[in-house]
Amino acid sequence: MKTLNTPTRAQALESFFQSWSFQPRTEQIPLAEACGRVLAETQYSRHALPVVRASGMDGIGVDSSRFLNGIPDTSQWILGVDYARADTGDDFDDRFDAVIPIENITFDSRNAPRISPETQVSAGSNVRGPGSMVKEGDLLMEKNLPLRPADLAVLATGGVTEVPVYKKPRVAFIPAGSELIPAGTPLSRGKNIDSNSIMAEHTLNEMGARPICYPIVKDDLPALKEALRRALAESDIVIVSGGSSKGDEDYGVRLIQAEGELIFQGIAAAPGRPMSAGIVGGKPVVNISGPTLAAFYGLDWFVRPIVAHCLSVPPLRRQKVTGVLTEDLSCPPAMEILCKVQVRRNEDGGYTVRPCSRNNATMSSMMASNALYISKIGGAGYKKGDTIEVELLRSEEYLMI
Repeated sequence: MKTLNTPTRAQALESFFQSWSFQPRTEQIPLAEACGRVLAETQYSRHALPVVRASGMDGIGVDSSRFLNGIPDTSQWILGVDYARADTGDDFDDRFDAVIPIENITFDSRNAPRISPETQVSAGSNVRGPGSMVKEGDLLMEKNLPLRPADLAVLATGGVTEVPVYKKPRVAFIPAGSELIPAGTPLSRGKNIDSNSIMAEHTLNEMGARPICYPIVKDDLPALKEALRRALAESDIVIVSGGSSKGDEDYGVRLIQAEGELIFQGIAAAPGRPMSAGIVGGKPVVNISGPTLAAFYGLDWFVRPIVAHCLSVPPLRRQKVTGVLTEDLSCPPAMEILCKVQVRRNEDGGYTVRPCSRNNATMSSMMASNALYISKIGGAGYKKGDTIEVELLRSEEYLMI
C-alpha cells in the first residue's frame, strides 16, 4: 500500500487495518484464572441446579398435608421424623414438601418447633424446583466479553470449570535513545530517565496485552535492527519508543522501510506527530515519539485499537462530561491537538475545565491530569467561558469539588 502523506488519526488507523491481517488465537484456561480475560466462545450450562428440589430459605421442611386445618400441635415433634432442617439451597428429605421460614419458628428445650400462628403452609411453599437456578443448556455468557468476578460465579454455577479465551497479544516495547538511562540511575548531564517503559508495561497490561519490555537500545542502527529482529521473533506487535523523527540518529522509519512495508510516517495530530507504523514479517511495528506525553498519546489512540482487535473487543470508549473553560484553549487548525485538561466538579454538579498547556503546566502535571480533549482539524479554538466536551481519564467519582 502507498504510504499516506500525513494522515489524520482515523486515516492512519484505517490504512493500518487494511494492510494488516490478524486472526485472533484462543486458549483453554482454568475458570479460576480467567478473571479479566475475554471469552472466545459462548458458554451454556452443563447441568441443572439444583439437581432436585431445594430449600428456598433457612427454615424447616414439613409435610404440608399436616397443615390443611391450620397449625398442628407440634409440641411432640421430633427432628428427622416430623420435620427436617432445610437451609437455603439445601436438599432435604423427600417426605417433606414445604419449608417454613426460620423467622416464624422458635424451639423449646426438647428442640420441638413452635410455629407462628399466622404462618401459611402449602405444598411447594419456599421450595425451589429442580433447575430453578439454572437449567442444562441455559445461556450463561456470550462470547467476546471480558470476564468479571460475577461472571465467573455464573459459569461455575453452570458447571464450567475451564473456558476458552483469546490469547493475550504479546507486545514488545523497545526504548531507543543514547540519552536514556534506566529509572533509578543517578542523573548526569545529557541523560534522561526512561519513564516510557514503566508506563507502557502497565498500559499494555491494562489493555489486556502481555508486555515484553526490552532494555534500552542506543542510537545505533545495527543494535536497533538486532532488537527488532528479536522482538519480532518473540512477540505479535512491536513498539519502538524514540527515534521517530528525521534526525541523523532517528532510525525507526528507515528500519521499517528496509525490513517491511511503511504504512505512514507522521500524522496530523500532536503531540507525537512524527510517529510511524508499518508491517514487518506480517507483524505491526509502531514507532512512537520519545517524549512521555507523545508516547502516552501514541499508545492510547493507535496501539490500544490494535490490542482490542487482537482480543475481539471494541476499542475503549471513555466517559465524557461537558464543562466550562477556565481560560482560552488554542488549537491550531491544521491538525488534531490532543490536550490534557484538569476537570473539577462544582458544588452545583457542573464542571470546569482547565487546559494543561506548556504555558501553564509542567510535563508531570499534564501527565497527572484527569481528562483529555481532542480538537478537530479546521477548528478555531475556544475562549474562556466556552463549553467543551472532554473524555475522562479517571472515573467521575474521583473528580474533586
